[in-house]
Amino acid sequence: MKPLRSSSVLLVATALVSLLLTACFVTTSPPAPAPTQPVPTTPTPAPGTECQATACVPAMAMPNGKCGDGSISAVRCLRQADGRCGWEVWQCPAPPAAACIRTGCSGSVCAEPGTDIFTTCDMRPEYECYRAAACERQANGACGWTQTAALSQCVSSKSKGI
Repeated sequence: MKPLRSSSVLLVATALVSLLLTACFVTTSPPAPAPTQPVPTTPTPAPGTECQATACVPAMAMPNGKCGDGSISAVRCLRQADGRCGWEVWQCPAPPAAACIRTGCSGSVCAEPGTDIFTTCDMRPEYECYRAAACERQANGACGWTQTAALSQCVSSKSKGI
């Protein structure tokens, strides 16, 4: 047997180191992903559909009740436009405002019910125009004479005679 030369030893050592390094750093490809099953989806209910009360938090402590017009005041857990559930509170509508009244000695004042207005008892010619005029609630919610062309013309023509 021949003695190994240093270059041969070096060559063998390099080959061994290379083999060890290759063994340590061998990369393996990741395992193939498992086939996925489609996730069943349920359609989101439409806004305004009722949810279970437990989906609306915190719980409401508001009783249902009967309104003066026969409807019911209620609290319901409903689906909102964003998909979440939230409380809807339906309250009784405000009672309709009572009809306005004609008052004053000559009936020329249109006022709120229960508000009797006392005026002087003179009868002016234009007061006759208010007999056919509508004493009713105006757009601003107050009682008043509904101004029509006929009322304006009547008052204008009767006022000229004074």
